Amino acid sequence: MKLRYLLLLLLPMLAACDPIAQAPSSPPAVVGTRAVIQRHRQEIYAEITAVTGKLVTTEMYIRGEPIAEFSAYRGLYPVSGRESHYQYEADFDEAILEQLFPLAVGKEVSFSGNIKRLDRGTAYNFWSHISVVGEKTLNLSSGDRKVFVVDIVTETSSSSRTKRKTQTVYFDPELSMVLKSVQHEDGYKDYWFVISVERPGEGTNRTAPPQPRSGTVII
Repeated sequence: MKLRYLLLLLLPMLAACDPIAQAPSSPPAVVGTRAVIQRHRQEIYAEITAVTGKLVTTEMYIRGEPIAEFSAYRGLYPVSGRESHYQYEADFDEAILEQLFPLAVGKEVSFSGNIKRLDRGTAYNFWSHISVVGEKTLNLSSGDRKVFVVDIVTETSSSSRTKRKTQTVYFDPELSMVLKSVQHEDGYKDYWFVISVERPGEGTNRTAPPQPRSGTVII
């Protein structure tokens, strides 16, 4: 009788326990999602243009003209990109990044690989450490967004020297998009932040530009 009574007490507790959380097989990014970015008093528009497997591709525009494009693992960690006179592709075990998802404070991974400069035909080695250090709410004009604060440390090495870059990003897992970035490299600080973000069908198209799409060329 006592054992039966104990089991009855435990059943509600067991029912309340969730199985180990797993990230969806593909990022929740929505093609057509647009963001307005403020960077050094300049307005930049970003638009998610493709979701291929676990990669989210985003194009960047200034005054309607394309300036850059990059693909990031689940929208968080860039693995390839191109802009004016610069094109790269990172070669590493992307499965390691999956250990971070679903994101939770305290998760961290380290990995190394090789970055190819496709515009130059050169390559160099890199090492990265990514750690989820906190949660925060960002106040955007389009509404508050809950984000994870993620620190990314990257070291690159070539025959001439080794460089170290530290970056803190504020990542929205629902949008698969970084909403703020603060980066330090060689004594220089670079930062930008999203002012507003809009999914297809939302709002009144406040994030108007990008338009030119035919024969998109990044100069």
